Amino acid sequence: MDKKISVIIPIYNAEKYLKPMLDSVRFQGYKNLEIICVLDCPADNSAEIVENIAKEDVRIKPIRNPQSVGPSLSRNIGVVNAVGEYIHFMDSDDLISPDFYETMISAAIKADCDVTGSCAFYEKKPRQSVWFFEEEVVFGRDKINKTRVITEGWAWRYLIRKSFWDSYKLSFPDLVMMGDVSAMVEMIYYANKVALCPDAVYFYKNRENSILNSKQDQAREKRRREDRHKANKILNDFMHIHKIKKNNRDIFYYIPQDIAGKIVRKSYRIPYKRAGKMVCINDSIEYGKIDKKISVIIPIYNAEKHLKQTLDSVRFQTYKNLEIICVLDCPTDNSAKIIEESAKEDNRIKPVYNLQNMGLPLARNTGVENATGEYIHFFDADDLISPDFYETMISAAVKEDSDVAACSVFYEKKPTHSIWFRKSEVLSTSADKIEKTFVTIQGWAWRYLIRKSFWENNKLSFPDLVPMEDLPIIIPMIYYANKVVLCPSAVYFYKYRASSILNQKYDPVRKKQHHDNRHKARKIFGDFMRDHKIKKTSKLFYLIKRKFM
Repeated sequence: MDKKISVIIPIYNAEKYLKPMLDSVRFQGYKNLEIICVLDCPADNSAEIVENIAKEDVRIKPIRNPQSVGPSLSRNIGVVNAVGEYIHFMDSDDLISPDFYETMISAAIKADCDVTGSCAFYEKKPRQSVWFFEEEVVFGRDKINKTRVITEGWAWRYLIRKSFWDSYKLSFPDLVMMGDVSAMVEMIYYANKVALCPDAVYFYKNRENSILNSKQDQAREKRRREDRHKANKILNDFMHIHKIKKNNRDIFYYIPQDIAGKIVRKSYRIPYKRAGKMVCINDSIEYGKIDKKISVIIPIYNAEKHLKQTLDSVRFQTYKNLEIICVLDCPTDNSAKIIEESAKEDNRIKPVYNLQNMGLPLARNTGVENATGEYIHFFDADDLISPDFYETMISAAVKEDSDVAACSVFYEKKPTHSIWFRKSEVLSTSADKIEKTFVTIQGWAWRYLIRKSFWENNKLSFPDLVPMEDLPIIIPMIYYANKVVLCPSAVYFYKYRASSILNQKYDPVRKKQHHDNRHKARKIFGDFMRDHKIKKTSKLFYLIKRKFM
C-alpha cells in the first residue's frame, strides 16, 4: 500500500496555526505524501514558515500565486500541480487524526472506490459533526444520503482518486462562501462508490480569524451574500437536473442515533428543532507557549487491537512535553511488545511492569507513583483524543492556575450522552464545580487534567473496584480542587469496543463481583456527598440539558 497522496492546502495569513497543521500532516503513519502548499499572497509570515519546514521535509511543495485568488481557485491550482494518485483538500488551520491517511487509503484501495469519506468533528457546532459508526461502502442514492454531502459538503472530508476528478473535469467555483458543497455534491453523484471510514477524523477548528469568523466590511459582506446565492443556484440546478432529493436536516441534526446509526426515538425531533444549533466557544490558545510536563498514565491489559492507534493519538499531539507511562498489567497478548517497539521510536514512552495483574484502578495508582510531570492525565488503552487536547487543557489550567481542567467527551456508544461544554469557564464554588462538570452523573477520570501536587497533597487514589472505580475518587477531587476550568474544544473520544471490560461475555462470578463493587462504590461516594452536603445533579435535568438546552 504505497499510493501517493497529494495533500492540497491553500494558505493565506495562517501563521498562528500553520505549523501545528503541517505537523499534523507530516507526522502521519502514512508517509507517501506530497504536501502542496498554495501560498495565496499571504501578508504575514506564512510563506516563511512553509519554506523553513520545506527545508526539513522534501515532501512539502510550496507554490506561490502571483496574485491572491482565494481558497477555491487555490485548490484548483493545487490539483493542476498534484502528481499523486489520490488528492485530499485541507484547510490551513485544521488538524487530522494521526492515522487519517493510512485509514482512508486502506479503505479506498480495499473498495476500489473513487471517493472515501472521513468523520468530521466540528469544534464550533459539535452536534453538526459527522460520525460514521461502521465501515461501509455506499452506492446509488445512499452516496448522497449517507455521506450527508448536501448538509455538510466540506471538501476536506474526502480522499479522492485524481484520475476520477480529472475525468469529470471537476473544479471549485470561484466563491468565497459555499465553494465546497456545489463541487462535492457533483463529485459524490458521479463517483462509482464511496467508502465511509469511522476511524479517520478531520478536526474542523473554530479559529477567531478564519474567513467565516473574521469581521467583514460592507463590500466583503455583499460578496459573501452574492456567493451564497450563486452557490445555492448551482447546487439546486444540478440537483433538479439529476433528480436528487435533499437530505432531511432534522433527521441528522435533531434525532439521536444509536451505535448502528438507526433512529431510536422520534419523539426527540420537535424539542431538538426548537433548541436550534448548539455553539461551543473555546478561549483561543497559542501553540508552543507553555512547557509544563504532563504525565499520561495508560493502564494496559490485552489491548493490542487498538493500542497503536491510541499511542499515536497521544504521541502526535501538538503539545510535545509529555511523559507516556504505560502500566503493563501482565497482558497475555502482544500489548507489551507493541509498547516496547514504540518506546524504541519515542523516548517519552515509559513502560512500567506490574509483577501480577492488579486491575485498572491499582494500575492507575502505580502510574501516579511513577509520574514525574507537573500534571497527570488518565487515559484508557483503547480511546482517542483530539490532536491539540493537551495544548488546550494545559493552556487553560496554567492560565487560570487551576488544580483541574475538564474536557468535552464524545461517547461513541451513546452519542446523546456526550458532554459538550458550550464555553470556556472557570468554576470556583463547590456547587458550580459539581453541577457544571456533571461529575456525579459522568464521573470518568479521563475527563480531567490534574495538578499532580494537588492529587498527592489530598492523598487521592483509586479504590480497587471495577466497575465504578472513578466516582468514589473523582467526586472528592472536584470538591477539593481550588477551581476547575472547562475546555470545550479539548475532546476525549470514548470509544465503543466489544472486547472492553464492560462489554465482555456474561460470567456469573464476574457479574456478582461487579454487582458488589457497584454497591461498595455507591456507599463510598454516597457517604462523602452526605458528609459534605453535596446535592446530586438531577439525572432528568442532566438529560434535558444535554439534549435540548
